[in-house]
Amino acid sequence: MNDRLARLADLVRLVGQGGPAVCNVAVTNVCNATCDFCNFAYDKGFVTHRLYLDAARFGDCLDILHRRGVRYLSFQGGEPLLHPRIVDMVGAAVARGIVPTLITNGWLLPRKLDALIRAGLRTLLISIDSPDVEAHETNRGLKGVCARIRAANAKARAAGVTTLASVTMNRLIGDYDRLVPFLEDLGFSAVTFSYPRSTPHGSGSLVYSETSGLVDYSRGELLDAFGKVAELAKRGFPVLNPGPSRDDMARHLRGEPERIPCYGGYKYFYMDWKYDLYRCESWDERMCSVWDFETAPLVRDGCTACMTDCYRDTSVMLHFAVSLGDAAQALRRGAVRKALASVLNREAAASLGSILAQSRILARMASGPVERPPAQVVAARSA
Repeated sequence: MNDRLARLADLVRLVGQGGPAVCNVAVTNVCNATCDFCNFAYDKGFVTHRLYLDAARFGDCLDILHRRGVRYLSFQGGEPLLHPRIVDMVGAAVARGIVPTLITNGWLLPRKLDALIRAGLRTLLISIDSPDVEAHETNRGLKGVCARIRAANAKARAAGVTTLASVTMNRLIGDYDRLVPFLEDLGFSAVTFSYPRSTPHGSGSLVYSETSGLVDYSRGELLDAFGKVAELAKRGFPVLNPGPSRDDMARHLRGEPERIPCYGGYKYFYMDWKYDLYRCESWDERMCSVWDFETAPLVRDGCTACMTDCYRDTSVMLHFAVSLGDAAQALRRGAVRKALASVLNREAAASLGSILAQSRILARMASGPVERPPAQVVAARSA
């Protein structure tokens, strides 16, 4: 109880600063998969020197991130489960009151999952590329990985761990409606979509491919894909990409003004295996070394330059807290009208709505299998 009250008091304190922050941490550039649309793939030759985050310094790094307001951390790679001390790093985050998530291709979960659960991991994202076992496993170069994912999902659910399917929009999906029964068969109750990228990141991240035909979409094809994702959400299967973010991505593709900016560099950060901190993976200049982060200026410039899903989607979720922080600062200056204007607008309302929607989804996932509307109700909604 005291721990819960302390966490609540911490979050209330952070509201005055625009809410808690998030950091993606790439713990290695090594991967054991061969995904066509990712240049971390071991068979492409982009990774010439295998690099791993120095776990001996990770605790000091976490202390700095915590003092700068980071309360959520996502472990990624490469393949983060290839880091020999990933379990220790997850436990170190939990011990400092930072909530960790981890995204993996799932191959090493039979060996690592029990230890990750004991370390305190409560949310796991597992990559899925297709509603067809053979297509997914061929793209990944991991024969038998779907069986490993199914078993891991069952064990995770029994332990109270939330598992989400992370699906990159790509041509292997084909019929988006086929995703739902496939994901349910693997044991997933919700999905989050990654948006395809064919242009290089400015940081050292290799999560892109300039040559993959699987993510070579025209603007019209991408708009159609976003429409199909929206249809999935309407039909009852939980999609964790917020609707206002998907709408902004459609505006981005059409060249229209976007409503909610990215908070990369202000409330969301990317750190690589060298402890270099960037405002996001796409940015071509680092902010600083994490060891200098406490005195480095934050960046808030209303950027809408890219469609990197984790930053854009999460920025929608962060927007309401940022608005509350803006209102608190305005009130301290006696600017009551400005304070009200910060929170009484459609963008803040959309952000709050997205937060509430995801809370309901996650609560449903925790209580049992998702019950989708019967076919006749779906048909009536679609009519």
